[in-house]
Amino acid sequence: MTELPVPPPPRRLFTALFPPPEACAAIDAARQRWGGLPRRLHPAPERMHLTLQFFNRVDAPHERAWLAALASLRFAAFDITLTHAEPWRVPSGTIAVLRPEPTPALNALHQATAQLTRQAGLPAEVAHFRPHLTTLRRAEHTTLTPLAAPIAWRVEEVVLIWSDLQARPPRYHRLGRVVAD
Repeated sequence: MTELPVPPPPRRLFTALFPPPEACAAIDAARQRWGGLPRRLHPAPERMHLTLQFFNRVDAPHERAWLAALASLRFAAFDITLTHAEPWRVPSGTIAVLRPEPTPALNALHQATAQLTRQAGLPAEVAHFRPHLTTLRRAEHTTLTPLAAPIAWRVEEVVLIWSDLQARPPRYHRLGRVVAD
């Protein structure tokens, strides 16, 4: 079988914080307790993440520049604690998100990645950052309940992802990562 060719940019790219498997299991267990779940649960636990920067169409030169700029990112590991669920209306319908407790470290990391993104020539926005982890799409009929306990994990890396929506099923490709100091 031959490999399918990788489509050329522009591509959907984002930087994100991925929880470790034990946190993903806790997040999945929390959403399993909600009433009115859709038949298929999206996203899959291994695709859950907290987005720092997102761009829908990044061309090859900007992609290379973003990856190069991220190599200079420096940050100390820190903890994120997801404390409550919220329904959000988005253009595609309703999603369920888990919101983290506000932390200066998360805000500083968002600011730093925004600066590096702008350095790469992409128009990062900082003013409207609402940190969240999407736990469920198509959540119009879902009844969210409070978390039984906060869900925490240690942030030790930032990952640059290509979100390949043309693949079946859609896939995330890790293009690069930066590990905490």
